Amino acid sequence: MPIKLKPGSSRIIIGLVLLVILIILCEYHYTNFEEHLEYPSTKMIHQDPEYYDSQIISEGGTVSKVCDSFFVITSMDRDVRYDFVIATKDRVYLGDHVEVLGTFQAPNRITPDKMIVTPALSGKMVYVRSLIGLLILVIVFFRSWKFDLRRFVFISRRV
Repeated sequence: MPIKLKPGSSRIIIGLVLLVILIILCEYHYTNFEEHLEYPSTKMIHQDPEYYDSQIISEGGTVSKVCDSFFVITSMDRDVRYDFVIATKDRVYLGDHVEVLGTFQAPNRITPDKMIVTPALSGKMVYVRSLIGLLILVIVFFRSWKFDLRRFVFISRRV
């Protein structure tokens, strides 16, 4: 005897099946994405630095120490915090964010081929620009709408 479903319940079943498939694929990606990376992750380098010696890696982090011939970046990857020594005389400052593509030398040294430095101040300016945008949005909103405290609703000013 065939199972009879209420109209519309097949959509719910299909939606739930697709949701379960999506969750399974997300879990698979979360647990296996490191196998498909172009460059090793910080966690992989931290676990076995000698294996990745003399290989090209890409790392990013925050500058935590600056000296004349090198600087140190602190890189975070999931639950691993790792310090890399970048052998260059380029000028960076504490707090800057640096992305490095270069040759890794065990245990934690990188000779850079390419580097992108983002000053610490530009990271904070994102919040300033967002606050300015929020202020403009609030002004525009309250020019068209007002709040009625008695009914606890927004009312159009054009009425």
